[in-house]
Amino acid sequence: MRVDVCVITCLRPRGLYRLLGGIAALRLPEPAPELRVVVVDNDAEGSAREVCEDAALWLPFPLVYRTEKRRGIPQARNAALAESLPYADFVAFVDDDEVPDSRWLLELLRTQRETGAQAVTGPALPAFESAPPRWIEESGLFEHPRHATGAALAVAYTHNVLVGVRALAAMDALFDETLALAGSSDSEFFARFAARGHRIVWCDEARTSEWVPPSRARLGWLLRRALRVGASQSRIERRGDARVARWRIAGHGGWCLLRGLGEAAWRAPRGRGPAARGLFLAAVGIGRLAGLTGWSYREYRTIHGR
Repeated sequence: MRVDVCVITCLRPRGLYRLLGGIAALRLPEPAPELRVVVVDNDAEGSAREVCEDAALWLPFPLVYRTEKRRGIPQARNAALAESLPYADFVAFVDDDEVPDSRWLLELLRTQRETGAQAVTGPALPAFESAPPRWIEESGLFEHPRHATGAALAVAYTHNVLVGVRALAAMDALFDETLALAGSSDSEFFARFAARGHRIVWCDEARTSEWVPPSRARLGWLLRRALRVGASQSRIERRGDARVARWRIAGHGGWCLLRGLGEAAWRAPRGRGPAARGLFLAAVGIGRLAGLTGWSYREYRTIHGR
């Protein structure tokens, strides 16, 4: 069995080095698969080349390095798949601001073998680079939903996922490059993936740590992310029945806005953290409504962390 661990990176040499160190420490099942690491550098100047050349000297697995000069997250993901689809049986994606647990890949493969699912995804747990304000922890806005291992899901994200190459090859299109720096190209792809009849299941033991720099542990960044999430999802949903989608999006956006403002006001006496959750929901609603006009926020123009 051949498995490629695919990483896309852009101007995060320290994070990439940290991630590659985590990959070097992975425990593998017996018999061990043939493992490669595929790094796609989305910096046109190839700034990750030096890190990869150094890592190739001590990684216990072959490392393939290539650049994708067209700036965009889906562009880089598709470049990684172009490298992996002719070679691998499974592709595992992990982000350059993460570090996998030593059992990460072992658990993904175990769950895939036991369930027969075409995709297996797991948790990305926040790891703050410096101690965040107390209200950040109280808000829970960096916590992602968790599920029982084997639970069926309707979507997955590339910060922690294993996907069968046969299922990928059966898709009419891979990651949508029109979303470029606006985000949500992974959720858009895996929604289509599930709609095609491919199973996505959860593996709670396949954990990664997602490093959060101080520039993200702020209310302003959280609200901008909420706007981006809302707008991107509206843009994706408008591709269906436009008239029905517009009414549904408008209704949901208005509900999020009013519910969020109400929760923020009601929870404000309990502290900044609970109020921030309400403001986040309200910002998602604003993004949903703004997305109806075609507005988008290119969150990933700015690189956080190094």
